[in-house]
Amino acid sequence: MTETPSIPEESPREPESAEDFTARMLRRLARRVGGSSRYTQEGEIARGGMGAILRVWDEDLRRHLAMKVVREGEGTPTRTSEAGQHLLGRFFEEAQVAGQLDHPGIVPVHELGLDPEGQAFFTMKLVRGRDLDAIFELVRDGREGWSQAKALGVLRKVCEAMSYAHDKGVVHRDLKPANVMVGAYGEVYVMDWGLAKVLGGPANRDERARRSGASALIRTDRADDADAA
Repeated sequence: MTETPSIPEESPREPESAEDFTARMLRRLARRVGGSSRYTQEGEIARGGMGAILRVWDEDLRRHLAMKVVREGEGTPTRTSEAGQHLLGRFFEEAQVAGQLDHPGIVPVHELGLDPEGQAFFTMKLVRGRDLDAIFELVRDGREGWSQAKALGVLRKVCEAMSYAHDKGVVHRDLKPANVMVGAYGEVYVMDWGLAKVLGGPANRDERARRSGASALIRTDRADDADAA
């Protein structure tokens, strides 16, 4: 039987450091760790600087999902190191940011948690399609009905997603063709919010909400800790 990972106790320091923030998030998630997982891993889809994307099968809802994980080893810092704490903090913030961006052009996040081995993960919609670089190649070659006008329609959807995120007080900071996926039925998704930044303090966020008419701006534990510092 797998044991729940040991999580550091609360630190009384103020303001909260990156290590304290990550430990607090791990404690919160560890309380929900069960004896088994509903997800069956079916291989790796992609790997980046902050972790890997896996294809998984959700046994409860009978569907395929994408799961992002932070893997230790192979040059990735361990969770107990300062660099590992920072990496996990960025990982948790990415999940919270993407989970609150409710827009057709942004992949929805379903769950943030720890697996029975204590590995942090979050699940999201599995996007099937091609990245924007591949679409540009189709336009250049005149294949599959792709024209400049059709590609501009894709770029318009990207701009709409970015405009929504900006109104919610979030900047992506890694927008590039490799992070834009285009589906077979015209779906366009802006991917990988791992470097996203939540802008400003509470006063600035309230002013942006008033100007933009946004119903609510993005709030993350990490951003709230920075505001309180």
